[in-house]
Amino acid sequence: MILKAALLLVVNFILYLAFGSFFAVRKGKIGSLAVTAAVGFFAYYALFALVCLPVMLTYRPLSLLARLWVVPCALIPVVSAILFRKAWKDKIAEIKTEIGQNRLFWTGVVAVIAISVILVAITYNFTLDAAYYVAGVTTNVDTNMINVYDPFTGAWLDHFELRYVFSTYYVNDAVICSLTSLPALVVTKTVMASAVMIIVNILYVHVARSFFKEHGRAFSMYVMMVLVNFLFISIYTTSNFLLTRTYEGKSVVGNVSVLLIFILYMQAVYEEKPTGLFLKLFVVCLGTATVSSTANMVIPAEVCILFIPYAILQKRLKILPKILVCILPELVMMLVYVLYVKGWFAVYTFPR
Repeated sequence: MILKAALLLVVNFILYLAFGSFFAVRKGKIGSLAVTAAVGFFAYYALFALVCLPVMLTYRPLSLLARLWVVPCALIPVVSAILFRKAWKDKIAEIKTEIGQNRLFWTGVVAVIAISVILVAITYNFTLDAAYYVAGVTTNVDTNMINVYDPFTGAWLDHFELRYVFSTYYVNDAVICSLTSLPALVVTKTVMASAVMIIVNILYVHVARSFFKEHGRAFSMYVMMVLVNFLFISIYTTSNFLLTRTYEGKSVVGNVSVLLIFILYMQAVYEEKPTGLFLKLFVVCLGTATVSSTANMVIPAEVCILFIPYAILQKRLKILPKILVCILPELVMMLVYVLYVKGWFAVYTFPR
């Protein structure tokens, strides 16, 4: 089981990098590996939502969704390898050179990431939300349906809970459990927690190296960022979610989405003509909307706070419509949820 979980983690990152290649490769070159993997992570979940929702809302079984999802997961890495093989060949050679020249730095990075992953994998989590995530995945697998039954009671739900129905992030965990026969607790608490922690750490490294080209200083900043997150624990912080509720949607939003959007903002500020930046931003916003309904408030706020002043100060008002398009998924989800809460409509779990 441990070997299968480790292999699944590797496959996950192959998929993230394959998905991310379509947005990260520009002029035959791949930019930051961290940004490529993180953008690919959200592209993966954005596409999964597009496949999942029609199956779920037409009351079809989880096994059908699993068979459908295998197709893009098999095709996209192949297409990515064909289209971007030269870019990846050059990137791999660049990575080998970088590691060879800075062995001490990358050994330290790998050690910190390994410690972080081990800590979140062995931490006992007994929160109500954590139980809901794992129970939701288990219920979907055991009933071979998608969000039709209450995870805590097993009762058939009259209608889909809109707070969760568009957050298809953990339905993917159920699909993976169905395909691999791994228990829900292993997929969520071990595999996905490790994946999120690795992504967060490589984004930290990216930020540190953006500020410091000298590897010693970059490593010091990276370690400080990790320590701040480990020590800054209170009732409700991103640090608390990252360390104790790593695989939950709110943790992904607070620790991956927010940081990645800030990195894209840094690219807009420091790079003269960043290509494909707003396409990446749209993919991140769209993917985040499928991870947690928390994104409906957090993501539009961050994007507007960062990019509207940037557009005004740089006298690039033409990008304001692009900013609006990027946050449109969250705005639509927010409107849909408000209408649902006000009783304007309900999405039932059976034909009426």
